[in-house]
Amino acid sequence: MGYLGQIFPVIQDAPGQQPDNTIGVVDNNGADINGGFGGKFIWLVADFHNYKPSAISQIRIDIQDEPDNGRQDLAAGTGGKFRYLAWKTDGDKKITEVQLLRRQSPVSWQTLRDLGFEGMSNDINAGRGGDFLHLVWKY
Repeated sequence: MGYLGQIFPVIQDAPGQQPDNTIGVVDNNGADINGGFGGKFIWLVADFHNYKPSAISQIRIDIQDEPDNGRQDLAAGTGGKFRYLAWKTDGDKKITEVQLLRRQSPVSWQTLRDLGFEGMSNDINAGRGGDFLHLVWKY
């Protein structure tokens, strides 16, 4: 069994450049993070490894007014707030599977559990409208 070691955006100028190893999307509802917003085409790719101590235990999205030159913006080219991946590695449980969940209405914890997942990030699209978009995972 592998553990999530890192997750990173791949930013491209055209839709046909989606990486083969893009993170899956529950119900195949679209893997482009910027889908519906214009800007760059952005997909997430996960790297798994077998070293549990450094594996990711929780993922969040940092949304801020100022750019962080050390990280890649998940909203590149849209002109809005900057959105960045962040995670913790200090939890006892480590992520073994991660997918995107895109919905037209807010995602409840019951919906998350019904889909078989145990955790989720905050909404990637918070404050910019459009679909509710979360990273969801299993331990």
